[in-house]
Amino acid sequence: MRREKVFNTLELREKLIEKLQRMKVKRSEDFEVFSEVFNVEVLMQLYDLLRKGFLKEFNGEISSGKESKVFHAVAKGNVEVAVKIYLTVNTEIRRMMLKYIIGDKRFEKVKSDSRSLVYTWARKEYANLTTMHEVGLPVPKPILVQKNILVMSFIGENGQRAPLLKELHELKKPIETYMEIIDFIVKSRDKAGLIHADLSEYNVMIWNEKPVIIDLSQAVPVTHPLAGEFLRRDVENINRFFMKRRWVDEPIPVEEVVGRID
Repeated sequence: MRREKVFNTLELREKLIEKLQRMKVKRSEDFEVFSEVFNVEVLMQLYDLLRKGFLKEFNGEISSGKESKVFHAVAKGNVEVAVKIYLTVNTEIRRMMLKYIIGDKRFEKVKSDSRSLVYTWARKEYANLTTMHEVGLPVPKPILVQKNILVMSFIGENGQRAPLLKELHELKKPIETYMEIIDFIVKSRDKAGLIHADLSEYNVMIWNEKPVIIDLSQAVPVTHPLAGEFLRRDVENINRFFMKRRWVDEPIPVEEVVGRID
């Protein structure tokens, strides 16, 4: 697969500035997004990770969302990693984040300003990934969190990320895949004490015919006041998608899954 030219230690800032200058002639919103991702603080963090040899290469974007962008990189030992950069958030996204943070006793003292909230959001995903990975759940392995940058294992190969469940129109073992996702929901609650809280076809990757669950920043502990509501929604989302694709005729009822967990 052809990848964008990498940024090494000496070229990082120069290449990014060049890209910024080129983007000035494009749509203004593109320029604003790039400026938001690669602000001075992020540039210096990336520069530091490269200078110290933690990262050897920093390559192209592999996914994008309202609250973050994810890039492919190569870490020490030629290990492929994903670098997730959380963006400065607007008022609407800030309200969304607070919905999942307020009530989570691990992060009760978070300040409500944008920077503090984004840093907390990154730490929250790192903590959730760590807890789930330690109990053997199929999630990316967290490697480092630094301000608004999270480094984790790359799900894919040679810079090509694994496809999302949403992107696939065929599964070799649809019922088995469905049951593995339901099993994740149950074990996440029973072993990790966490509810994903935003599980859908958009944050399940399929790699080596197995589901890998991603985007864990919003996951909440079972003690969160909305944990039950989030749990039911997760199951409903997965049931709806598998029925829509006609991969499962009779999904497990929501209350049965909740009953197994409770």
